[in-house]
Amino acid sequence: MPGIETTEISASEVKAYKPGEIVAAEGEKNEFFFVILKGEVEIFQNNKSIRVLKEGDVFGLESFYLRRPCTTTSKTITFSRIASYRADLINEIVYTKPQLTEKILNSIMAQLEQTTQVAEENIPLAKLVDFNEQVYQNGEVIIEEGTVGKDIYMLVESEKGLLVSREGKEVGRITQPGEYFGEMSSLLNLKRTATVSSMGKSVVQIFPGDNLEATLAAYPSLAKKIIDTLASRLIDANRRITELSNGKESDFLSS
Repeated sequence: MPGIETTEISASEVKAYKPGEIVAAEGEKNEFFFVILKGEVEIFQNNKSIRVLKEGDVFGLESFYLRRPCTTTSKTITFSRIASYRADLINEIVYTKPQLTEKILNSIMAQLEQTTQVAEENIPLAKLVDFNEQVYQNGEVIIEEGTVGKDIYMLVESEKGLLVSREGKEVGRITQPGEYFGEMSSLLNLKRTATVSSMGKSVVQIFPGDNLEATLAAYPSLAKKIIDTLASRLIDANRRITELSNGKESDFLSS
């Protein structure tokens, strides 16, 4: 996996660790996320090993997004050099450094797949999180611009698709079954930036976003679709970001 371009943001600290040292402990408050510059780090939860990270991998962001103490313990396996960054920088990174964000997402996706594989050997993940399926009639609003919500949506089927609008003006349509929307608000704790309404009769699956970690673990296909969607948007954002004036960065983010 390619190394993270850590020179693009300013590290709070770069620290050397001996084998067996703890970087962050489960249950402790933590305001940082970490990038492995050299070495290997093992991740534990409830004293059970759940994955091994290597150079270029990122960890610790879940505490920032979930707004709670560390959910895992990270311990070095080999001599390691690890950079720490203030977690609140992640929103700045998402808005201003799409290429770096894509690399972070790639690291997170690889970790998710590894974690899911381990978890599936022990518990039936699909039973942990329920989704509900909702039918919307023509003109019904699924997501309203400016509201707060963490749920993630997937189009199952629709007569004419879903209309995406901002301030009453159409900005796009969602037409492909299996297409997800609403994930950016869930991931970044943002207000909904667009209104999504049904054109004709539509069937939509709604995934709970209040426990995103469990939802993504239970539905790895959802996680992959989200990452694919984000990667696509980041490519477009890389092109468009220089065209956007200050204060309008959120315009290219979906609801």
